[in-house]
Amino acid sequence: EGENMEKGEKLEKENARDFALWKNYKEEDGSVFWETELGKGRPGWHIECSAMAQKYLGETIDFHAGGIDLVFPHHENEIAQSEAATGKPFCQCWVHNGFVNISGEKMSKSVGNFLTLKEALHSSLDVRAFRYLVVSSLYRAPLNFTPEALSGAKNAIKRIDKSIKLLKCAQDINAIGAVDIYEDTIEAKKAIEQFEEGMMDDMNTPRASAGLFYLIKAVEKASKSGKLGTANGKLFYECLMKMDKIFGIMSEPTSSESEDEKVDKSSEFDIPSEIMELVEQRKEAKALREWDKADNLRKIIEGKGYTIKDQKRGGVDI
Repeated sequence: EGENMEKGEKLEKENARDFALWKNYKEEDGSVFWETELGKGRPGWHIECSAMAQKYLGETIDFHAGGIDLVFPHHENEIAQSEAATGKPFCQCWVHNGFVNISGEKMSKSVGNFLTLKEALHSSLDVRAFRYLVVSSLYRAPLNFTPEALSGAKNAIKRIDKSIKLLKCAQDINAIGAVDIYEDTIEAKKAIEQFEEGMMDDMNTPRASAGLFYLIKAVEKASKSGKLGTANGKLFYECLMKMDKIFGIMSEPTSSESEDEKVDKSSEFDIPSEIMELVEQRKEAKALREWDKADNLRKIIEGKGYTIKDQKRGGVDI
């Protein structure tokens, strides 16, 4: 409260952590006031949230979300006043998201790097790639948006789409018929377990994403070996759709296509699938804390002429 005082306003506090529950009326408040035993005035902005939460959600709520900048003072003050009033825990689980950075710098209109989704995303592929960029980064950490990061996410989406196409064809054609899918069942189970364990670990979506690409690799392996048929195709496809109920990246956006989607994309820079596969292997190794393996994969990638730069808590620039 002290840092946000209007110019010229003096406020005496017994403790630096004190904050206002009620503010006396000022002319600039206009019609926003109530007549009470305390006099004419309005609630402080912290108490508004506690009042709404208690009225509509109860004395104890399950989840409370917000930006990382609201931890102090707003959310801490919500806890203090709510629990003082009810004697009960205010919230069971807090979820604070990090900021969006543009090329490593906090997005801000004053800096001149403010970017809207409409300005940044020009096609349905861009939209899906941005979704993947978000879900493959840890929600608590800053999300660093760069053209290179979006390009890498596009390649990941294309790889997923290719696997889905393989699975649909395998189920339609049924070229192999009955195939022993014992090993594929084990691989699918491992992928689902890794995905679910990641989501249960404070929504660790980078770890969950590694589970998704563990499954993609299993699909590619079965296809290359000529062992992708109806049974394992159906198994893999159902697993992918189960993951996509959380990620929402495998289907086209519901809005109409952008005009930009009609332009020739032949000049778009595509990172080879071989490199993307190495990147995903490294990402999986990091999620499993296999640091030596991750370092070796980095060296292999660099040996092929590509530089890889880790973002904080998820995602890479290539």
